[in-house]
Amino acid sequence: MRPLLSESSRFEAGAFHPDLEGGRASGTLHLSPAGVHFESAKGNVMLPLADLKVALGGANDRLIFFTHPSQPQATLHTADHLILNDPVLANDREFIPQLARVRTKKRAAWAVLLSVLGLFIVAIVALVLSKDRIVSTLASAIPTDWEVKLGDKLYPQVVRGQHEIKDAALEKELAKITQPLISGIRDTRYPLKFHIIEDATLNAFAMPGGNVVIHSGLLLAADRPEEVAGVLAHEIAHVTQRHSFRSIISSLGMYQVLQLFVGDATGLLAVLANNSAFLIDRKFSRDFERESDSVGWEYLMRANIEPRGMIEIFRKFQIEEKKQLEGLPVEGAEKALSFISTHPATEERLSSLQARWEKVQVKTGFHKFDLNYAEFKDSLRAKLHSAPPTEGND
Repeated sequence: MRPLLSESSRFEAGAFHPDLEGGRASGTLHLSPAGVHFESAKGNVMLPLADLKVALGGANDRLIFFTHPSQPQATLHTADHLILNDPVLANDREFIPQLARVRTKKRAAWAVLLSVLGLFIVAIVALVLSKDRIVSTLASAIPTDWEVKLGDKLYPQVVRGQHEIKDAALEKELAKITQPLISGIRDTRYPLKFHIIEDATLNAFAMPGGNVVIHSGLLLAADRPEEVAGVLAHEIAHVTQRHSFRSIISSLGMYQVLQLFVGDATGLLAVLANNSAFLIDRKFSRDFERESDSVGWEYLMRANIEPRGMIEIFRKFQIEEKKQLEGLPVEGAEKALSFISTHPATEERLSSLQARWEKVQVKTGFHKFDLNYAEFKDSLRAKLHSAPPTEGND
């Protein structure tokens, strides 16, 4: 229902007329049976009601205009659309067609506005949904040599204060695992470098550019080379899929991501360099972890390495998580949760990998590693500053 207005209603308005000072003025409008009356400090204008023309106009049809053929030099206007409900106009049959046209145009304008708004919302939703694609495109634009240099620069910061085991014999034995794995990786942009760090935790991680860190605790917990190859394939996938950089870019707002997308590489590299602390933090989303599982699995299959080793080592991660969480004080639980956040070996991920294994049609004939893994672990123990007991004494 339209609001009812009295004949004395006044509306803020403006007028154009050569008799007004400066040719224009602001004032008020009111209607009477005689016509439309404009009053202002600069002067008054009156347009007769008979043959009065009413129309929408201005930016976005925001204004109601009144004109009259007897005074072509005069135009009155108001932004208050309630004037259309004034009884002087609403009750006069002469104005019914004009008011109908005005209201139809208003509805059409609203329809256009809503359509534009709808398209804008759809565009925003499309941008949000395509953010991952934009992020991947941006990450792929990063020069590999810049990525390698950044990783080499950050690596000493990551392992500062830790004992890196540098032993030619151990490295030669480890290469018996890593070289067959690398043969299944078609992405040859990165000079993969493997480092053994003395740390009892079951952990391994890879940095941008190809530095892969393996904790001694993981190597000692593994029962066979296939398990080590499984976790290394997963970590290398973080490098080749550029998860560190994609994580940084994804954390930015959509507007900033779009700015980087339409800008040059300089701005992108500056953002990544300024957020390099994240690269040291090494925490990935579960989506990225699942992607690394999938890509790493393919690396193993192409290298003809039994991929079930990935499942076995992740089961060990899961058991370790439960051990750390059971009966720990608050500060201990916090450390355990930190471990879990970087290696979320969820049952869902393990189930997915197990389903992949079940779909493998030929489960024999995999690569046999030229390595006595038990002797490799004994050699590793001998190089530790705090050597753990041998397996026979566990």
